[in-house]
Amino acid sequence: IKRLKESGRHLLTEQHTHSYPHCWRCQSKLIYLARDSWFIRTSAIKDRMSRLNSDIAWHPPEMGSGRFGEWLGNNVDWALSRERYWGTPLPIWVSDRDASVIEVIGSYQELEAKTGFVPANDLDVHKPWIDEVTWPAPDGGTMRRVPEVIDTWFDSGSMPYAQWHYPFEHHSEFASHFPADYICEGVDQTRGWFYSLLAIATAVLDVAPYRNVIVNELVLDASGHKMSKSRGNVVNPWELIAEHGADAARLYLLLSSQVWQPKRFDTGQLTETAGKFLNTLRNTYQFFALYAGAPTAAPPELTVADRWILGRLDATVAAVRAGFDDYDVTTATRAIADFVDADLSNWYVRTNRGRFWAPDSEADPAAVETLGEALRVTAALLAPAAPFASDWLHRATTGMSVHLTAFPADRGRLDAALDVAMDAVRRLTSLGRAARETAGFRVRQPLAVMKVAVPAGAGGVVFESLLPLLMSETNVKRIEIVASDADLVRLRGKPNFRTLGKRFGSRVKEVANAVATLERAGLQELELGRAWETTIGGDRVELLPEDVVVERDVATTWPVASDGPFVVALDPELTPPLVQEGLARELVNRIQRLRKDAGYDVSTRIAVSVIGDPALVDAARQHHDHIGAETLAREFRTGEALETHDRRAEITIDDLTATLAVRQVGDGRTLSGPPHPDSL
Repeated sequence: IKRLKESGRHLLTEQHTHSYPHCWRCQSKLIYLARDSWFIRTSAIKDRMSRLNSDIAWHPPEMGSGRFGEWLGNNVDWALSRERYWGTPLPIWVSDRDASVIEVIGSYQELEAKTGFVPANDLDVHKPWIDEVTWPAPDGGTMRRVPEVIDTWFDSGSMPYAQWHYPFEHHSEFASHFPADYICEGVDQTRGWFYSLLAIATAVLDVAPYRNVIVNELVLDASGHKMSKSRGNVVNPWELIAEHGADAARLYLLLSSQVWQPKRFDTGQLTETAGKFLNTLRNTYQFFALYAGAPTAAPPELTVADRWILGRLDATVAAVRAGFDDYDVTTATRAIADFVDADLSNWYVRTNRGRFWAPDSEADPAAVETLGEALRVTAALLAPAAPFASDWLHRATTGMSVHLTAFPADRGRLDAALDVAMDAVRRLTSLGRAARETAGFRVRQPLAVMKVAVPAGAGGVVFESLLPLLMSETNVKRIEIVASDADLVRLRGKPNFRTLGKRFGSRVKEVANAVATLERAGLQELELGRAWETTIGGDRVELLPEDVVVERDVATTWPVASDGPFVVALDPELTPPLVQEGLARELVNRIQRLRKDAGYDVSTRIAVSVIGDPALVDAARQHHDHIGAETLAREFRTGEALETHDRRAEITIDDLTATLAVRQVGDGRTLSGPPHPDSL
């Protein structure tokens, strides 16, 4: 307005009522005013910054080519100065007589040469003391520092050089640390640190200052709202750490989703994901610690189960390394969690429990050594994601800090055939349990036969060698491998209209009808991920796997469950011996509960009595040895009650009632130990 008036072009000045922005945090009014500023002509290096950016690996990639790339493409000159008191003083001196006389000072030495000024301390180069440093201007005036300070993002962008006081010293240290292998910051740094680092490095050294960027998205509250003190939805980090631990918080953020995706922070989910994982890891170690004696003189002979879990361990090492090498920390951390939960705790330890603990016997050295190695390597893999828990585990198993050990390497022990076969056994085990649940059979009820169908690549000699394990896990007496699942299920094709519509347009209904009538051979090929050609309306048409959803219909009176080409069918006939054995297994379960209620140690020997319904008593009598071995019963009475007891309970099994009683026998001391902690 002043300039318009001076030039004689001013017409009118009046006030208008209008809306204007407010700070989203504190709701203060925001007023934008045009101000004079000092600029860096970054527009001159805009194209070069874009070319350097194309060689940077962004995680996620679309951030580099999209948000950041577009910011560079629309680059304008960098407004460097700020009208504040605190900050790095802008090292520009201007003549008080002629504003076109400008000098930019690049070092303390240069300033000393001009003025003799030597700062006595760090504060001497800040306001107000630096403003007292002047020298004669060439035009007869005095060179005085401009009042502005530097944009703090310039300080941040200068970090790679400032930390080594480069280029004034530490040249070799700077060369070995620049450019950075990776940097990591929030998505809001697109116009902040990410940009200032690249702009300065491009202008000064003509290189990119970092090779990789991991972009963190915002952490939202449980409802998906941005956290803000004014809204009262901020999570206090110190309270969070005090309640859940720092490692649990870190693991939750890593496991819940990729770090470059927005996160809804929910402490309930933190307990479910990170807390559950850490508890499983701790329980597995505590189970191991009961048997971790001195190493055996000779390497123990490994079983198939040992070789399998060590192969899975190496596969996990490879997956974690690949994830970290690709700066995908979520995929790497999930691989560790999946190994601990699915492979180590819920399969290897559970299915090999008898090798660790059996009455009056020592633990199998091979099992102890194998579990110990799995825990040691897991601790090392986990160190970047959970530094405290991993260090505790590694110290407990080796006596030294995990952060002083080398990161694990793949030792090449994965047996592909064994891994595929064990995966088939685990799938079939889950399917067998699903079929039981559908038919209403209890888990402890033995069944006579289970028929299984597996794809060609999963069958063979190795798979057949694992059938005893599959029988034990599914509680069946015999397993039949069928050549084809045709007798168990019928395949049916369901058209995927989303993909068919894009490919076939107006012919989509005709193609969909053909999909519904596809024969078994074509459906099997599509299910295996291969295209299938068929004739529709006289034309040869190629169907893609994503065009067809392959579904299965039961083709037998037996309970069936399937997962793609993996199919199980259970013989539903229960003979009297099978029913009786099922009752005996239920009695074992009830006696174990009674032991726990009585507060017995897991190795305590007991006396047991069963009285009640004749069917239950007879089952106990017929399976006397099995029940006694499982419950550590040294005295077992059927149809006759104990004279004295520590605990007694009425039980009901399939509408059959009985009374159980237990009493401790002897001092209960033994060399044996407890079962898997998850079963306690």
